[in-house]
Amino acid sequence: MASDDVLLDRSHLPTEAALVLTCATTAATPTRTALASETAARVQSWDRVIGIAKCHAVLPLVHRYLKAECPGAVPEGAMARLRKEWQMIILFNRHLTAELVRLMGLLNAAGIPAVTFKGPVLAAMAFGSIELRQFTDLDLLVRQTDLPRIAEILSAQGYLSPHSRREGLATGYFQEYEDAFFAAGGMGAVDVHWNITPRAFRFAPDEQALWRRAHPVDLKSGTVNAIAPEDLLLYLCVHAAKHGWVTLGVICDIAETIRARPGIALMDTLEEATALGSRRMFLTGVCLAHDLLEAPIPANVVEIAHRDRAAHALASRVASQLFSGSAQGRTDFDPWEIPIRSIEGARARMRYIFRRTLAPTMGDYELIPLPAALFPLYWVIRPFRMAAQYGPRLFRSSSNSSNA
Repeated sequence: MASDDVLLDRSHLPTEAALVLTCATTAATPTRTALASETAARVQSWDRVIGIAKCHAVLPLVHRYLKAECPGAVPEGAMARLRKEWQMIILFNRHLTAELVRLMGLLNAAGIPAVTFKGPVLAAMAFGSIELRQFTDLDLLVRQTDLPRIAEILSAQGYLSPHSRREGLATGYFQEYEDAFFAAGGMGAVDVHWNITPRAFRFAPDEQALWRRAHPVDLKSGTVNAIAPEDLLLYLCVHAAKHGWVTLGVICDIAETIRARPGIALMDTLEEATALGSRRMFLTGVCLAHDLLEAPIPANVVEIAHRDRAAHALASRVASQLFSGSAQGRTDFDPWEIPIRSIEGARARMRYIFRRTLAPTMGDYELIPLPAALFPLYWVIRPFRMAAQYGPRLFRSSSNSSNA
């Protein structure tokens, strides 16, 4: 790879961030281990290493790599703190995994089909263990018509939803594509999806295909139905683009999904991504997973990704800000930049901006509950609500910039 193609110059990273990046993998190599040992010897703050690893949702991987491959390079006290943080994570992971099996069993007993993704099944499928991936909630894909029954079941199990007028969700009129249910005492959440992505960002495989290709995954405490690895891979790229590729953990998810299945047909996934309008998102994921984490991606796919100037430039942007650790100089428009740049074509970008800004949400409905016949009025109400909510903040931001 030419020097100007390098996504991230590791020599410019803080030592603690460089160590986290080096250890965020299930694949140990002599070269990587030597680099990890050398970097660990230069660490000035192990608390910062732990903080970065937790923030990027890769602490289990960092703990495993350092413990297994270069334990002598880590001070005893630092290893003890890493181990304690890891133990807390895996206890919570085990709780969520048991809860997923239990809830899927309840839905199955009620005759309600459901497919799960991310969370424990991604940990099992890609990382080989629920102890190697950091996750904080559960994700279910269901039929929208089953929402009222699912809400009843989860409510009976002590879960609470922030929506005060849940009948609005069942109409399918609003932007929402999921309903979040929170367990008491902060013991996790269940995101119930009837669409896998919002209508403003519909670039993943359609739900019917996900249902068709779903397969059972053994979690040791039970078996659950999960979306197929090929669908999961493309979804992960789209999901990461939607949220701006903000953590190393989402890149690890992609790298490990590929690493766990050497025969995965990436060219087929690229063709599907191209048809769905998510080619740039997929190729950005390829660049990041290969260049930052050495994911075993065929050379022809890597070459396509590197030759795609828009995808490579986007990957470079993501890599450059991945460990910035500072909000200085950022504006209220920054959460929009990566998703907009990930979308191909001016018309698709305008559609995304229009729907994300002006399409009615449950917030509009709960503020002013109208009968279904008057729902079109929300397209008039929402711009005023957005102006009231964000106008003062943008004005202050503009004033601060002018005075700088």
